[in-house]
Amino acid sequence: MAEIFGVAAGALSVASLFNNCVDCFDYIQLGRHFGTDFERCQLKLDILKTRLGRWGQATVLNDNPSFATNLPNEKAAQQVQAILEEIALLFRSTQQSCKRYKISAKPEDLVCLEQKDMPLVLHGLHGKLGDVARRRQGRTSLLKKMSWALYDAKNFDKLIKEMVNLVEYLEQLYPGDKTQCRLVEMDIEGIEDEPSLLALTGAADGTDAVLMDLAMKKVGKIVVRNRAKDIKSEGLAEILVGNEWAQRVMTDGMSIAEQTENFTDNIEAGGSSKVQVGNRYGVK
Repeated sequence: MAEIFGVAAGALSVASLFNNCVDCFDYIQLGRHFGTDFERCQLKLDILKTRLGRWGQATVLNDNPSFATNLPNEKAAQQVQAILEEIALLFRSTQQSCKRYKISAKPEDLVCLEQKDMPLVLHGLHGKLGDVARRRQGRTSLLKKMSWALYDAKNFDKLIKEMVNLVEYLEQLYPGDKTQCRLVEMDIEGIEDEPSLLALTGAADGTDAVLMDLAMKKVGKIVVRNRAKDIKSEGLAEILVGNEWAQRVMTDGMSIAEQTENFTDNIEAGGSSKVQVGNRYGVK
């Protein structure tokens, strides 16, 4: 896989092959035709990269002598190598399909979307998952300039579906169920707000069942949910989407024994008006 790895995949140790497979997720860009689905698709790539890296950490792959060679003796290690070579081949075949598309495409159809175009919440999730992956690998990738683009949903869906199957094969060979569950909890530690958790749940659907289940459980623990779909304000108008607590309530402590949802489609406020979507506790 010279285009991505710089050397033939077969010349790499199993551990190096694994690390390069994880790195390859970072070099995929998404074309403008993904439109409003860009954020969900980018998160799917992030989640799959995190899942593959999580499996490697759970199996202590980089510290296992069995994976330090390109000619492993153990059958299980040989099977891991074969699956990783399939992952490398999948990246390559997808890349080749995109190259064929570029030959006849119009210049405007080759424009790629960027992470800075993502809404703030989803941009934060993308950054969080990226940080998790970097800490997990504990090294800097050497393949910084090998980016390539996916331009259509068909190739994207094929990549995701086949990649999920291959990662599942790896997990069946070296399960590490308890360790992986703990790592999933660590992966989304600190993600507590509902918009982020819902986005994570949606992107993990069909990509990472364990992560999706945990994110859904965290959503279920949110006792009061406040949402507004579209907000427009002018002048000195103040809009609050969230709960408001009196100082005495916060000082004395208060448990919420209710589950409520405050939701509105559109808010337009002007002048010096004040609008709140949420509950007030001890506030007059």
